[in-house]
Amino acid sequence: MSTHEQDRQRYIEMAGDMLEEHGLPHMAGRVLGALQICVPLEMTMTELAKRLRASKGSISTATRLLLRLELVEKVSVPGQRAHAYRMRPNVFSEMFAQRTEHLSRHHRLGELGLGILREESIEMKQRVVEMQAFFDFVSEELPRLIERWRERRPLLLKRRLAGD
Repeated sequence: MSTHEQDRQRYIEMAGDMLEEHGLPHMAGRVLGALQICVPLEMTMTELAKRLRASKGSISTATRLLLRLELVEKVSVPGQRAHAYRMRPNVFSEMFAQRTEHLSRHHRLGELGLGILREESIEMKQRVVEMQAFFDFVSEELPRLIERWRERRPLLLKRRLAGD
C-alpha cells in the first residue's frame, strides 16, 4: 500500500474516531471521512463499501444516519443507476447556524431544573444555572460568529488553498 493510500486510510479512521467521540457510530465517521477526501466529490454505496472494506448494510445504516443529520446528501450521477453520496456544501457552518432549536431546548431544560430545585440553596442550583448561563452566552454569540464566518470565509479559504 502506498504512503498516499496509507494516509487516506489513516484520515478515514481518524474521522471515525472523532465522530465516535461525539457519540456517533464509528462507521458514520468513516463514511464522512471518506466523503471529505474522495475524488470526484461523491461516492456510491458500492464505492464506499469497497473503500471502507465494509458491508453495504453497515454503509447503508451510516449513510441513513448522516442523511438524517444533514451532514451528507444523496445525489444522482449522470449515467449511473445508483445514487451517490457527498458532503453537503458548507456543512459545518450550516450545522452551527441551525442550532437555535437545540439551544432553546437547553433553556427549557434549565427552567424545568430550576423549578425542581426552587426550594434548594443556590449551591444546589449552581449546576443548572451554569448550563443556562453557558447557553445564554452561546445564544448571544452564535449569530455573530456565523456572520463573522460568512464575512471571513472567502479570505480564510483563499489563504488555506494558497497553503498559508
